[in-house]
Amino acid sequence: MGIKAITSCCFVLFLLIIVDVDGAWTISKEEDMELEKQLKILNKPAVKTIRTDSGQIFDCVDIHKQPSLDHPLLKNHKVQMTFDGFPESMKDRPLEGKGLSGFGVGCPIGTVPIRRSAKLAANDKPIYGVTSILNVYKPTLLSPDQVSGSIIYLSTGFGDDSKSVVSVGWAVMPPVYRDNFTHLFAYWTADNSKTTGCYDILCPGFVQQSQEFALGRTFPGSNYNGSQIHIKVLVSKDSKSGDWYLRVNGASVGYWPKELFRGAFEVAKEVNWGGEIFSPRQPCPPMGSGHFESEGTGRACYISGMRYQTAAGGYFEDIDPELQALVDRPHCYNVSMPSYLSEITGYIFLFGGPGGQC
Repeated sequence: MGIKAITSCCFVLFLLIIVDVDGAWTISKEEDMELEKQLKILNKPAVKTIRTDSGQIFDCVDIHKQPSLDHPLLKNHKVQMTFDGFPESMKDRPLEGKGLSGFGVGCPIGTVPIRRSAKLAANDKPIYGVTSILNVYKPTLLSPDQVSGSIIYLSTGFGDDSKSVVSVGWAVMPPVYRDNFTHLFAYWTADNSKTTGCYDILCPGFVQQSQEFALGRTFPGSNYNGSQIHIKVLVSKDSKSGDWYLRVNGASVGYWPKELFRGAFEVAKEVNWGGEIFSPRQPCPPMGSGHFESEGTGRACYISGMRYQTAAGGYFEDIDPELQALVDRPHCYNVSMPSYLSEITGYIFLFGGPGGQC
């Protein structure tokens, strides 16, 4: 289990996009045709269409015909409408955040919002779930092929070809979303991204439940030394179905069915929190608020309320404060060790930096 401020030179952004030797994002004509084919599959017929304040389009599609169910392993999957094994300790009041883009307009009953796709440290305890509060910012990228965000990462911790991963967080990610807004994102893979996995619902897998809260939605960023924006994220394995479900700001967004992981994701053995950037060239983009952790809360980005489950359906408990911190570019980004604030807030750590010649 660890906290990280990481740069990356081989970050998988979309399975059909490749990086050439100059670091530019390119796709071939054949890949472009295949992408168009996949987009037709992803963009299901809509009962209703919602356009958000930031210009995103979400189609309200039949919950039983959402693109994730096209996955061959989910051919006979029955969509779970509720989770009977949801822990009592997490039945709390939702944080701020009203549906799509904050205006409280949702999809009709029986449908769910699907974002319309366009071109484009190890732990010795089994972990069944994690929850945290992410301080949200909108880092300014220096080029459209960069990425900067905050992430919670769970994995089996196995070898390269067998690692199952579920991660969720926020990021400014133009290679995926084709804009400079801050998005809620999620990612999964059953073989360390070798042949499976993708962001959000860009491939079949994640099953949407919520009529209002969708992956890929945007959030406003916090203001330096001003108003702060937060999202509360929870990922947990349902004690009865065995599926891994996602809640954001108290709302059940959806879940990753256990079938996706072929029985290889019984528990998480590795959990990480922190900031992560991608840049194929110098200079590197800012991370978090763009300011170092030494400036304190309200100015530096942070993650708080870090708790986890050590039993399926069990209570969430505070993290062990003896975590490992990894910083691979300390002159560009840094991270503080966790400190305990209160029973409500729990442990908190700060991270980020301005980037530059890293």
